[in-house]
Amino acid sequence: MLTFIVTQPGIGQKYNDALISKNSEINFAKTQKRGIKKDNIIYYVENDLQTISAYKRSKLKWQTNVISVCGKPKKGEPEIRYVGYNANKLLIVIGKHNFAEIDINSGETKFVG
Repeated sequence: MLTFIVTQPGIGQKYNDALISKNSEINFAKTQKRGIKKDNIIYYVENDLQTISAYKRSKLKWQTNVISVCGKPKKGEPEIRYVGYNANKLLIVIGKHNFAEIDINSGETKFVG
């Protein structure tokens, strides 16, 4: 007998509510928080410290691996160090001095320097 397990992105995912900030930014050097809640959407940095997921009513809206899209930083570890919310995008710092932006509606990620 074979059993297939299928996962769908729309099914509720797990994140730790205690690690969600109501502030507009999280700096991993200064806090243990892992996500930002704005307009009933949670933007959460996953355990790999490379992936950001957006959850609306506990259902996955989109997910992006910032390191896969932008490449490994020239300096520092290949992980997210800072997330800031700015109206229609998330501002991301990876490694020491690399920057990315994520569209909050689509999850489209782009390297900005």
